[in-house]
Amino acid sequence: MRSANSTTTLSNGISVSDLTSRRQSENDEIVELTAVADRAGRFDFTSRPLWLRLVVALGFVLAALLTNLLLSFAVERPISSPLFLAAIGCSAWLCGFRVGVIATVVSGFLIDFFFVVPIFQYHASRDEVVRLLIFLGEGGIIGWIIETARIANHARDRSNEQLRALADRQQTVRESEQKRIALEIHDELGQALTGLKMAVHLLKRDVESNGDKMPADNMSKKLKELSSIIDTTIGTVRRIATELRPSILDDFGLIAAMEWQAQEYERKTGIPGIFRFDTDHLDLSPNAQIAVFRIFQEALTNIARHSKASHFTVDIESDADPIVITIRDDGVGFDPGTLSHVHSLGIVGMKERANLSGAEFSIYNRHSGGVGIEIKIPRATQLSSN
Repeated sequence: MRSANSTTTLSNGISVSDLTSRRQSENDEIVELTAVADRAGRFDFTSRPLWLRLVVALGFVLAALLTNLLLSFAVERPISSPLFLAAIGCSAWLCGFRVGVIATVVSGFLIDFFFVVPIFQYHASRDEVVRLLIFLGEGGIIGWIIETARIANHARDRSNEQLRALADRQQTVRESEQKRIALEIHDELGQALTGLKMAVHLLKRDVESNGDKMPADNMSKKLKELSSIIDTTIGTVRRIATELRPSILDDFGLIAAMEWQAQEYERKTGIPGIFRFDTDHLDLSPNAQIAVFRIFQEALTNIARHSKASHFTVDIESDADPIVITIRDDGVGFDPGTLSHVHSLGIVGMKERANLSGAEFSIYNRHSGGVGIEIKIPRATQLSSN
């Protein structure tokens, strides 16, 4: 029911099959696929214990030292700095920036001790300190550049893994959806049409055999049966069409569609919610409308699957720029570290939908408990074309 202040307290809605439970089962189909993708990007040496990374970095430095010492037997003045800088670069790339800095310090002392005259001595003179500081600066810059490149490369690889898994998921869901629709058309719609055909055939036979002698009550009864079968068939067609794309989204707009979906969600799951809005209509492009609606469906699915929430709240603020749609629950929250995990394809899908429609998506843990999802739609992109 809608109150005077445009607050909707959800109650039982119309009896149309809910999409949420179906989307939950779709997510279960990709567990094995995402596990394979996750194993492909799991190796990251920077997550190993510090002592192990230090041992590896010192191994690179010692390899550079031994190589220089061996070269000293062949040439009078081997080129020591590049080899040590290469060792620093390998340490920073494989073990992280901090370990690369430690490798830089060790390399600086080794170069000064073994290859700077007087060799095998270190007096901490002004020249030695300046040389060491210059080398530390060079090594630090190289380590920082390599660390930045490594982080960017890792983020790109993770993003590619997520996008590949998401694409595979969408293909799997699409195939599953086509199979489900085919079965429903065959089982329900086909059965209804077969029953309708048989009823028409029986009625035709009775009319042909009895002619004008057929009782009016019998004729009326058979016509009512035909009407009932036709009504059932129409209801089946409407339900299948609504599951593919709710007609209310095109007929009445995004807010009405979200309100309907929330009502259906409450009817199906028993989790009550509050729907608040300050306008009855948002002037959004068709792409933006369907993107926000699908994000809303996924958010409700996550509440049912993971949050253990007792209620949820939806707020739509259209007076501000950008338009803000907020979905909150009072559940258990989530681990922020899982956002970059390849298993979090639901969240990845919501982000991609928002980006493609020109909106901004964010998800966070609330201080009072539960999860908050915020969708910001800039007014400059509201009416963007498809």
